[in-house]
Amino acid sequence: MLLQARVEKALPEMLIIAAGLSVPDPRERPEDQKEAAAAAHRGFADPDSDFLSLLNIWRASPEAETKGSGNALRRFCKANFLSASRMREWRDVHRQLADAVDDDAPPARQREAAASYTAIHRAILAGLLGQIALRQERNSYKASGDRLTTLFPGSNLYERREKPRKNAPAAQPDDKSKQPPWIVAGEVVETSQLFARTVAGINPEWVIELGAHLCNFRYTEPHWSAKAGRVLVLERVLVSGLEVARRFVDFGRIEPVQATELFIRGALVAEE
Repeated sequence: MLLQARVEKALPEMLIIAAGLSVPDPRERPEDQKEAAAAAHRGFADPDSDFLSLLNIWRASPEAETKGSGNALRRFCKANFLSASRMREWRDVHRQLADAVDDDAPPARQREAAASYTAIHRAILAGLLGQIALRQERNSYKASGDRLTTLFPGSNLYERREKPRKNAPAAQPDDKSKQPPWIVAGEVVETSQLFARTVAGINPEWVIELGAHLCNFRYTEPHWSAKAGRVLVLERVLVSGLEVARRFVDFGRIEPVQATELFIRGALVAEE
């Protein structure tokens, strides 16, 4: 129920994004107009999330099912290098999803304020917990199953190397990188290599909260901590082989008998 409530906070956005992911990308890049198309598409780009870029395209497009909306949509698509047929397909799928939503659900579509980045991406993550990845180096992420994936070059999160200026010292590869440590991908596809497409930065704590049933908890180094005033143990949280968190936690809630013994030896016998 808690997860359902969180998804409902971003229900309108999720319907739009889900419909957008189910149809081919509406963005077109003609060979003879690549630069113009790229400039037009940058107007919709969100630097942190390709999912929000899709949402921006939807919000910028003319309202559906209004007088003259067909012509307005065609003009909009032509000006922004978008496929009108794919936009119409996107709208058709969205309409079907909206009709399928339970009529008894809270009227989230009538909200005045848009859902936050956190609400939208927590809802996305809930359905894509198997497609998280941890950054290794520029544009390279480690996904589940120890697979090395590359950000798709069309992603807003993809970083292109700047051409070095004359006589300028060589910069370190990741000196100014703004890529998030953790991402969730809409899909992972293999062509010339393994690509993560439609990605967004996420907080790894969301993975632990939403996917507790998938987490593997490992505990090592139990010890008495005079500073903390309790027995601590190193907790490692792994999901699909990826270490999502590493932290010291209260050993008493995990192994109370062993924690009591360590407390007696460390705090009482050693007079700490």
